[in-house]
Amino acid sequence: MKTAVDPRINARRTQVRETWARRRLRWIVGLVGLVIGGGIGFALLQSPWLAVREVRVFGAVNAPVAGILADHGVAEGVPTISVRPSAIEEALERDPWVAIAEVRVTWPGTVEATVIERIPAGWIETSTGWLLVSADGVAVAAGTPAAGEPVVEAVVGPIAPGQAIDDSDVVAAFEFLALLPPEFAVGAAVRTTAMGLEATVADHRVLLGNRRDMEAKAATLTAMLDEGVTAGATVNIVSPLRPAIANPRPLVEGTGEDASSFDDSG
Repeated sequence: MKTAVDPRINARRTQVRETWARRRLRWIVGLVGLVIGGGIGFALLQSPWLAVREVRVFGAVNAPVAGILADHGVAEGVPTISVRPSAIEEALERDPWVAIAEVRVTWPGTVEATVIERIPAGWIETSTGWLLVSADGVAVAAGTPAAGEPVVEAVVGPIAPGQAIDDSDVVAAFEFLALLPPEFAVGAAVRTTAMGLEATVADHRVLLGNRRDMEAKAATLTAMLDEGVTAGATVNIVSPLRPAIANPRPLVEGTGEDASSFDDSG
């Protein structure tokens, strides 16, 4: 014998089933729409409309920025979405010439790579050959200095391009060379001695002393050379605020040495 069910209960059950069916239908429709939309979006991102149209490079003189970009798939026609700025910046900064790199992507299809290169200051000879070194003491390239290019005469351990010199006196020597005007940097050399740093600039012996205040010392020397210093004179800028000049004197008979003495130049 069947028990009669209240029609209101049947109606409620039917309403619940219909509600759940509508919810499932909306969920299925939403999922299908999401898949279709995602597919369309992915296809659009991979389409020529959103491909790289222009690659711009700023600040590169010595660093092979274009080649590094190409190695990372940055070229006209590739999907802009595939460009990874942070990975490219890391690759650029691994190049010895690059001090700082920034890569920007501007939609729909422009990639800009900006680099700040290290400033080459001079050469140093190591056990493995000559290296060109920047103002901050990083070896940027191997090679051979041309006539007149500035050098640092010091003993350093073997280093390779991309590595930094760990001797602070030698780094200061390169900083000094980088601060000289081009006309005075020609033929310049800096040496490390027991008495501190010493240089030859514009055929003058220049006493630099310790590694501090290189910017002030370079500025003082430049001003003195611009004003004119007697040929063969020795310039003392150990204290850049009180430079001194030792003018050459005739040789002292029987000694083979001159009788030079320092005069405070104020």
